[in-house]
Amino acid sequence: MLGSMTGEGAREMDAADEGLDSLIPPLPDVPAAEAAAAAPVSVHGPATDTVAIQAQSRRNWGRVIGGFAASLVVLTGVGFAVGTINERFHLSPQAAALADVQDATDAASATVKVIGGGIATAHWSDDAGLLVLITKRMPEIGAGETRAVWVMRDGDPVVAGTFDADDAGSATLVVDDWKPADALIVTVERADDMAARPLGDTIARIPTE
Repeated sequence: MLGSMTGEGAREMDAADEGLDSLIPPLPDVPAAEAAAAAPVSVHGPATDTVAIQAQSRRNWGRVIGGFAASLVVLTGVGFAVGTINERFHLSPQAAALADVQDATDAASATVKVIGGGIATAHWSDDAGLLVLITKRMPEIGAGETRAVWVMRDGDPVVAGTFDADDAGSATLVVDDWKPADALIVTVERADDMAARPLGDTIARIPTE
């Protein structure tokens, strides 16, 4: 009874399967090329754009090179400033005063011939409040004599100092309280009894207006 029922059940199940197959529509035929194009692609991570990476790399190198160049500019500027300060530190007072005058925006100078030979050059700046007198190849003077420098303002002379030249006739005198004046004159005076006004011979007159 059980075997008979089993055979009948099998036939009934085969008939049921045939009925279901008739209800499922057939799959359409798909060309191989379309099937390959539609095949799923395994993705393991975001796609890499080689051109974008190269462009970013160039930008990064550009920033590095630009920063390096800027650092060199800064270091060069600092080195120049330190070198200038060091150079000024080792200058003589006369050379430092001359550098200050020449750096001033209103720097001026004038050169004249000295009576008896040689030249005298005055460098001055009203803003810096300095005048530097430089002489070259000045003639010798007698024993007991000195060269005096006078500042002329409105016709009145004011002594600015005295100086001696070396064997080559060179000398430098700094007037560190310089104010606008008409001229600078150099005279030869008695060293032991110089008056408040020039009494000796004038050997140079430099206009400073």
